[in-house]
Amino acid sequence: MTWRMITGRTATVVAMVAVVLAYAVPASAQRWGRPRPPRAGACFYQNANFGGDYFCVQADDEWDQMPEGLNDRISSVRLFGDASVIVFRNPDFRGRSQRFTDDVDNLQHEGWNDTISSLRVRLDFARMTRDQAEEIVRRAYRNVLRRDPDDGARGWVDRVLRDRWSQSDVERELRKSPEYRNRPGGH
Repeated sequence: MTWRMITGRTATVVAMVAVVLAYAVPASAQRWGRPRPPRAGACFYQNANFGGDYFCVQADDEWDQMPEGLNDRISSVRLFGDASVIVFRNPDFRGRSQRFTDDVDNLQHEGWNDTISSLRVRLDFARMTRDQAEEIVRRAYRNVLRRDPDDGARGWVDRVLRDRWSQSDVERELRKSPEYRNRPGGH
């Protein structure tokens, strides 16, 4: 085998890898299509009246910026399984925002057509029971503090119910606590 043949094969392999990587889409990235709707979450449609291609987001997920090709392109929203959605005009959950608790067949009527740049999909906590809120807090405590909640956790349960906090909201606040910052072994 000559150097020229090795170089040619290497170049071919490198080119093939580059093509595969160029078309590879991370699992977390979204594209327009026709996926199966989530049990709890929302689907976002290109056209009014739930027309055209769409993408879906599970409840308790959020996007601080829309993936390429999806920014400012949403015209209707369908909710599933006690979910609500908060949409933001700008990336990083900034700018004007609005919460929707029902399907929106035409975002133009709401002043939101083709203007969504970040979003949060949440369970509609107005329908959440205290037991469900306590479970969210229990999971957050176990994930962050590695222990079950104590009596002081009642305040977090109230925040989940009152302010519609998700498990990730509770976890974020627990990471700010002195207990978390001062625990042995670091963070």
